[in-house]
Amino acid sequence: MNSTVERILQNQLNRIHPEVIISAYSEYPPGWSRYGAEPDFNRLCYIHKGQGWLEIENKRYHIMPGGLYFLPAGTVQSYGTAGDEPFGCYWCHFRMEHGDAQFIQSLKLPLFVFVEDEHQIRQLFSKIIALQQNDTVTRGLRLKAVLLELITNYLDASHIQQKQLSDPDISVKWNEVLDYIEANLHTCIQVEELAKFAFLHPNYFIASFKNMMGCSPIQYVTNRRIAIAKQLLEETTLPITAIANQVGMQNHYLSRLFRRITGITPNHYRKLARTGHVETADIAHHAGEEGNGN
Repeated sequence: MNSTVERILQNQLNRIHPEVIISAYSEYPPGWSRYGAEPDFNRLCYIHKGQGWLEIENKRYHIMPGGLYFLPAGTVQSYGTAGDEPFGCYWCHFRMEHGDAQFIQSLKLPLFVFVEDEHQIRQLFSKIIALQQNDTVTRGLRLKAVLLELITNYLDASHIQQKQLSDPDISVKWNEVLDYIEANLHTCIQVEELAKFAFLHPNYFIASFKNMMGCSPIQYVTNRRIAIAKQLLEETTLPITAIANQVGMQNHYLSRLFRRITGITPNHYRKLARTGHVETADIAHHAGEEGNGN
């Protein structure tokens, strides 16, 4: 997949914050139906047993066990049972911020997927249902965590890594911007220069970049520099001074920034990456190395 699209997808997905409204398991008798619903919330539905039908946006679908359905807010939906057996499904109603919903819609994902681990999906729905009875202060966080896991299963089964964002300008405009950043991490990167690649005024470029990548251009450059520094610490024996030069930083600044972001010094990180552990004495030793270029 285009690396630009992949980075944009990762940043956008990391920003999604859904909120559970209500979730339950329901069974419906043969002949049951409902027409013309147009909810202002999203639905995730997992079909546990029985047969049914769904009509959404003037398209009709036969629904069956094993399918995980994503029904977006604002769409006209009609549905009902089919056959002589009871129809049972797990469902969850949830909301997303307007920008998150627009992003999900831009991916042109399928209405439903068939999940590999049906037991896991049933467990996740059951966990949300149980958590609704929880009255602790962490209830909302726990509900969001399980809902995100459900959404992740749907996205993975949708093969999101093969999708492209619907805006045809993304691969052209933003690819040049991100490629320029990657090729010039060792230099002083100016926002004005980046804006030229996107054919935008610097002020508008900053807002547009943040909307696309989830952070400002300067923060993105910093994140990429730290990511490259981590990679070099893991894969090479280069001294910290040489790594700092490759990512466009002074040695003392890289060490200070690295420690602020990760909580440990570059040398400490290198040892952890290679051995998986550091002795207590080493932690104290590395703490004193922050600005000495070792």
